[in-house]
Amino acid sequence: MSLKSHLKIFSALITVLAFLGFGPSAAFGKSDIIPGGPWITDNQNVNLNAFSSYEELVKTLKKIEKSSKGLVELEVIGLTNDGRDIYLAKVGDPDNTPVMFQTQQHGGEPMGTEAALKVIQFLSTGSAQAQKILSELYVLIVVRVNPDGAELWQRYNDDPTAPDRRTSRYLYTSGGVGWDINRYHFSDWTDCPLYAWYVTDPVTYPYPENPVPESVAVMTAFLKYQPIWMVDIHGQGTYVTDEGENVTSSMLWPTNEDAADVADLSKQLCVVMMDQMSQYGYATVNLYPGGTEPGIARNAYGIEGAGSVLVEIKGGIGQKSVGMLVKHTVEQMTSILEATADGSLFDADPARVDELDIGRSFYYKQLPPDHEETE
Repeated sequence: MSLKSHLKIFSALITVLAFLGFGPSAAFGKSDIIPGGPWITDNQNVNLNAFSSYEELVKTLKKIEKSSKGLVELEVIGLTNDGRDIYLAKVGDPDNTPVMFQTQQHGGEPMGTEAALKVIQFLSTGSAQAQKILSELYVLIVVRVNPDGAELWQRYNDDPTAPDRRTSRYLYTSGGVGWDINRYHFSDWTDCPLYAWYVTDPVTYPYPENPVPESVAVMTAFLKYQPIWMVDIHGQGTYVTDEGENVTSSMLWPTNEDAADVADLSKQLCVVMMDQMSQYGYATVNLYPGGTEPGIARNAYGIEGAGSVLVEIKGGIGQKSVGMLVKHTVEQMTSILEATADGSLFDADPARVDELDIGRSFYYKQLPPDHEETE
């Protein structure tokens, strides 16, 4: 194996350990967190067996499709730079109201994908609960937007030609690594700053078209099916509220002014998920601090006229916590499907998002050198 290959594997291992909670010392002692766990223990065997590889993901999706008797249909909506298919799972009757999820834009944030597989499996069973949802909705789920990044266990897609982000704070890249997919959701590429810079300086910014195939795939599918809402599921680090409560998920609606028309619907989605999770003892839902950039999915699909929500699931945990957090994610996904299907979503009071706690601290005494709060 070459030195370059060894270095790439080592870099991926460091990222894995950071995701699972190994790094600088904690800001709060484990006994100070409310609830008090679960946390990584000193002798815990930390691994990623709970998360599906690309091959396992495809196998599971195709197995569900085959056993669903036509209820689930898979569509390949795009191809990554490394030649992996990006799958859209379509569940139910295309004549019903379309709604949409996307998961794992960032390769090291896998909880949403594991939850999505469980939701698709649930919807395919034909149970009374599933039938009630599918009698009204056409459920669309982009399962793992970033399969290349997931295999490499990195935030970005895989594109060695990506420029160094330091050339501009708007590039959202890692030089020689790849692009941050969640900055390039543009239905019209000429609206992106990169295009404007290309026009004036094509040598420095040689991007007459969107260089991020994963973003293009999701936006193209969205425009094709026109869902009434899009929920984007990510993973974040481990945070605690100002009161010391363990944050299990955070959320935010579009904050770009061009998405104002769908702000209420987006907030209603947040309220439904917030209420669903309030019944669980080990669940604290928090407000996520996010920006107004139009290429962020949360803003982009709001600008396109859909209710739009970012959901960030807790990270920095060990293998034993995965089941709990995946279950919480499934609960959030299912709650808005049920509320949309029975109409209760549209009766929710959007002003109640003010109940979301806005104070939170990262679970470190000092922020890691590269830590930044980005969706």
